[in-house]
Amino acid sequence: MNRPGDWNCLSCSHLNFQRSESCQRCREPRPGSITDLVSGFASRPISNAFAFNTGPDVRPGDWYCNLGNCGTHNFASRSSCFKCGAAKDESSRSAAALATGFMDLSDGPRRGLFGFGSSSGGGGGMGRSSWKSGDWICPRSGCNEHNFASRSECFRCNAPKEPATNPPY
Repeated sequence: MNRPGDWNCLSCSHLNFQRSESCQRCREPRPGSITDLVSGFASRPISNAFAFNTGPDVRPGDWYCNLGNCGTHNFASRSSCFKCGAAKDESSRSAAALATGFMDLSDGPRRGLFGFGSSSGGGGGMGRSSWKSGDWICPRSGCNEHNFASRSECFRCNAPKEPATNPPY
């Protein structure tokens, strides 16, 4: 339902809230949005003037729903859209990549942009701690994320930890 001030993106026709300075789906700036003239980025809205500023609610691995006109922002941990229920399209670009224009490296063995937060433990204090007893790899196809021993579900996709198989006595 449209409310006063809501606007349609000129690039992808997505309906956006009045408060949005750029399109939620394609990140095209709102026509007539305030721009950062001082820094020389006159064609970009202030929120996107610097590539690493993705806003507090867009994080590496987050994704936008590709079903029809949904375009809903979903957290990385979701395997389906919270609004329409459509399954995550693994081939779609992530929200962080759309917001920054940089490639999202959160899928695969590394976690986070540019390798920060990798599970290898060799990040000079920047990454997660190294492998410890009881840690486990997510069994879900396509996830394979390193999880701490204390977790009963995968932190990335929420798949349950498989029970340890004990040899018969």
